Amino acid sequence: MLIGTQCFTGHPAVVEILGHGGWDWVSIDMEHATTDFAQVEHLVRAARLSDIVALVRVSDNQPILISKALDAGAAGVIVPHVSSVDDLRAAVESTLYPPGGIRGACSTTGATSYGALPWKEYVEAANKGVVVVPLIEDKAGVDNFDALLKVPEVPVYWIGITDLTVSLGLPGADFWHPELIKLARSLNERAAAAGKELMIAAAPHLRPDYIKHLASLGFRLISVGTDLSMYRQAINAIAKEIR
Repeated sequence: MLIGTQCFTGHPAVVEILGHGGWDWVSIDMEHATTDFAQVEHLVRAARLSDIVALVRVSDNQPILISKALDAGAAGVIVPHVSSVDDLRAAVESTLYPPGGIRGACSTTGATSYGALPWKEYVEAANKGVVVVPLIEDKAGVDNFDALLKVPEVPVYWIGITDLTVSLGLPGADFWHPELIKLARSLNERAAAAGKELMIAAAPHLRPDYIKHLASLGFRLISVGTDLSMYRQAINAIAKEIR
């Protein structure tokens, strides 16, 4: 199992703490948090220093947003509301330099150590190594799941539980719900058959028993809440204990 969390605070210290704590990856949120690209550059730098994989969750499936996240040095992007193959191919093309994609070229960014890394070497590595994680968080995405699995450049798919339950007419439900248990097992079996992995957020329960339950359904990449939610949970527990 690979564990990570979502960074909403935009503070590099949080990323460093996660890295030094042995966490595998961090999602730098730009969809729901107020993080801007100037902060992203510092967060990615902190990830490099503490040996943790930094992914940027962009606010929309737009080439310029994806390009700026990657130019900052992120290992990949998480793209919201991917519901069709066209959506996913557009995201993938935004991460690739021509002729395979449409990513704009600049040799003096954080991703190239501001020009210290030879440009040709960087382009070859980026076109092979950048990760695109689509967020499947609508019923249409579930309906098109088998087609989405056939996009070869994508190894990991994130099932967005909160929006998905609303789209499925089960707002607020979790993966203890019988229908969602059945769906989770089906999606994981189909992903495994395609040689792919699924990511899931351990929401709304930030508890070991729920995380183990998600793993039993086949999920191998678990997002354990957000930095803010974990902090809230920790300080509430401390306050309750000392009072």
